[in-house]
Amino acid sequence: MRRWEVLQDEFSALGIAFVAISADTPEEAARFTKRERLRMPILTDPELAVIDLYGVRRRATTAIGRGRKKWRPLAVPTTLLVDEDGVIRWIDQADDYRVRSDATRVLDAVRDALGEA
Repeated sequence: MRRWEVLQDEFSALGIAFVAISADTPEEAARFTKRERLRMPILTDPELAVIDLYGVRRRATTAIGRGRKKWRPLAVPTTLLVDEDGVIRWIDQADDYRVRSDATRVLDAVRDALGEA
């Protein structure tokens, strides 16, 4: 998440609002945001409803989170560039839930999508 914080001003200059979507509960996300001193908004989505709306869930990916006793859905790190009409213009999804999109690659894709490459 820190890599996105570093680039948040560059995204803002391009007119891009960055929103993180987390499978954590609101309480877990609030603790994480405070601990990491994040400025970006984090939408909590423990049931992965937003991920399902965009059809990017990997059904076989589940995990037991800290302090939890049962398996829950786990979102595979996915970066979406969504336009003002809700249309996905670019997507990057990891094969491994521990791997995140490269921030520079995402910024290049945004510039390309905006015709500023």
